[in-house]
Amino acid sequence: MYERQPNSHITALHPAFQFSDLKERLDYLGVSQLGDPKTDEEQERQVAHEAEQERQRELLPKVEPASSILDNALKLLIRFGIFNRGPPFIPLFSPLGTKHKWCKALFSTTDFATTIQGGISVGDYLRPVNWILSVPKHRVLIVLSPFEVNELLPMIWKSKHVHLHIYTPRVNRTMKSTEDLRFYSMPPLSASPDPLTFIRDPMLQLNLWAGQLYLKDFETYKELCQVLGLIGAESGPSIWDSDGFVKPENRLGAMKEKCQMIVSPVMFLRELFSLRRKGLAYAPTHMGKVLDVKPLEEKDFDR
Repeated sequence: MYERQPNSHITALHPAFQFSDLKERLDYLGVSQLGDPKTDEEQERQVAHEAEQERQRELLPKVEPASSILDNALKLLIRFGIFNRGPPFIPLFSPLGTKHKWCKALFSTTDFATTIQGGISVGDYLRPVNWILSVPKHRVLIVLSPFEVNELLPMIWKSKHVHLHIYTPRVNRTMKSTEDLRFYSMPPLSASPDPLTFIRDPMLQLNLWAGQLYLKDFETYKELCQVLGLIGAESGPSIWDSDGFVKPENRLGAMKEKCQMIVSPVMFLRELFSLRRKGLAYAPTHMGKVLDVKPLEEKDFDR
C-alpha cells in the first residue's frame, strides 16, 4: 500500500544536512543520522488504522408498556377544585428516589410517572414533560400524561379551578422559553387577578426535571443557584465544595433564605440530565456549565 524504503535511515543525504547552520548544530549535538519521515508517516498510519473501532448501539431491553389509568381524584380536582396530597398526586422528583428537599408545590400524577409495567418508571423510560396543570387555589403545579389530557380536555375547558398549559423544555438556544406557562392555556388565563403569580419558584425546579438546558436570563440563573445552594454568581460565600455546593453553615443572603438543600444535588442532577439527554453531550449549555462549576455571565444570555 505504501512505498517501501530500502533504508530506514539516511545520513548526509537527509535534507536537514543540506543546510549548513542546521548541519553544524546537528554535528555539535553528535547527531550523525536522522530517521526517514516517510517511514514515520507510514507507521503512524498503520497505528491509526489499528486503533479504529466499530461503534455499536446498545438497545434497551424489551418491556411491556403500562396501561393508562384515569383516577377519580383528578376529576374531582378539575370539576370541584378538591386537592389532597397523596395518590394519584406524587412529588415530581420522587421516581428517582431522591432525598433532596425539592419544592413542595410540584407534583405529577401516577399515570404520568408510570410508563412500563411493574411500577413507576425510572431511567430510560422517563416520560417527557409537555402538559402542566396549574391549580391557583392550592398553589401547585401538576404534570399530566398525554392520556389524561386527551380524556379530560373537555372537562378542563369548563373548569373554574384549573388551567392546562402547553410546555416544552428549552434544549437549544434558538427555542423560545415556555416556562411562564402563557404560551397556550386552557381555559384562557384571566388578566386580573393573575392566576400564575405563584409559579416562578416552582418552575425553576420543574425545568430541571424536564431537562431544560438553557435558562431564561441572568436573573433566573442567579435564583437557580441560590435555590440549589451552588456558588454560581454569588460572591458572598467564601467556602464551598469542589462541585460548587455551599453547605448550610456557609450560606449568606438570599441563598440562606431560599435553599433547602442539606447535601449537594449536583450528582443527582447530572444523573437526571444524563437520562434526559440519552447520551447526548450538554456540557456547553447553561446547565452543563452550572453542573461543571463554570460561572455564567450576563453575556452568556440572549438579549
